Formats: sequence, C-alpha cells, structure tokens
Amino acid sequence: MANRMILNETAWFGRGAVGALTDEVKRRGYQKALIVTDKTLVQCGVVAKVTDKMDAAGLAWAIYDGVVPNPTITVVKEGLGVFQNSGADYLIAIGGGSPQDTCQSDWHYQQQPGVCRCA
Repeated sequence: MANRMILNETAWFGRGAVGALTDEVKRRGYQKALIVTDKTLVQCGVVAKVTDKMDAAGLAWAIYDGVVPNPTITVVKEGLGVFQNSGADYLIAIGGGSPQDTCQSDWHYQQQPGVCRCA
C-alpha cells in the first residue's frame, strides 16, 4: 500500500508509490518533471521503474543524475542549471538524502533567486 506524507509538499513511498505519483502529477496538471538522482540508481534500474511508469502515463521528464554523496553547492548549481534549461515545472528526487537535499535546494534557488544565492 502506498503511503503519503505531506511536509512542505508531497512525498510518496512504499508499495504502489510510483503509480500514486503519476496520478498526483496528472491531478496537479504538471507538464514535465526533472528527476534528480545519482548515476548508480540509473545504472541499476531503479530510476527506470519510475520513468517507465511515467512514459506509460504519458508524462514528460528529463533527468539530472549528477548527485554525489554530501552534495556541494557546485552539484546544486549544476542541477539548477539543468532544471532551468529542461523546461520542467516540478522535481522528483529518487534516492536518499543527497538526491533529496539537491532536489530541495534546486527548487528553493529557482523560487527565491533574490534570496537564495549560490556562492
């Protein structure tokens, strides 16, 4: 069973979470995702489990797989550049703390350009 957790936005986890994610995206009317993850999760097929469902649901996506453990501001800036150039209007983090932190930072820098500054 998929479990839903709402903090500032929505996080899906557990069995059925990917299916619930595609339904949520359609409900909100989003157009294109930027998936924020790392190369290992792409190579071992974890990301494909999400992108395959998105493809089947007719949802557009792009990917940033440059996340590393304990990401630096350089990684965040790189991800932000991909986000800004991709045409994405929402983000999906796949992985643990580092992809989640990078994803959240990219969103905050995008939304608060005069407040959040990349050093």
